[in-house]
Amino acid sequence: MRVYFFQAPSDKPRFENIRMEILEVLDMKKVFYVTSDGKNSLDIPAEELEALNESGGSMLDKMDALVIEGSTPDADIGYLLAYAMSLRRPTLYLYDKDISNKGVLKFLGNRQIPGHIHVKSYSGEQVKDFVDKFITDLQGDEAEELPSIKFTLRITPQMERYLQWKAKKFKMTKADFLREKISVELIEKDEEYQKYLKKK
Repeated sequence: MRVYFFQAPSDKPRFENIRMEILEVLDMKKVFYVTSDGKNSLDIPAEELEALNESGGSMLDKMDALVIEGSTPDADIGYLLAYAMSLRRPTLYLYDKDISNKGVLKFLGNRQIPGHIHVKSYSGEQVKDFVDKFITDLQGDEAEELPSIKFTLRITPQMERYLQWKAKKFKMTKADFLREKISVELIEKDEEYQKYLKKK
């Protein structure tokens, strides 16, 4: 799972603590994340970033969900919420109970908030609980694992051309394309392997 975390810059130290608490939960849940200031939970290989730029995509297009800490007003928050609404990306919008944040809430309006946008006001330690529940609900019972095993595979030039073409067509990297094919086409459809997993 890939999560984009946005927090507007603030000179208030308590928001740095909130940021650290949110990132701590994302690390604990073993999700890949990218923050609005460019930090990510894994070093993204240069070739994946190049492929993403060549395909005309953006990092946001690769994310499965968004977490927005919106206590400090910022123009990007409106853009991110509109993006999440239009593409139906699950989004957790958090704001401090002690801070009036009527602008964004007015933008959303109670009747306009789709089911995949979760708005939560927090105080104290609640922020960790909200993020934990949001990620747990998205992951389901079995948390997804981040790719962590490096595997070298030699392929023919014809296979390389095909992968390049297919990855560009689907706006993904070659590695993501292959991972998805292995997960969806092989693992999920392999009845014998699924029976083996149930016995474990």
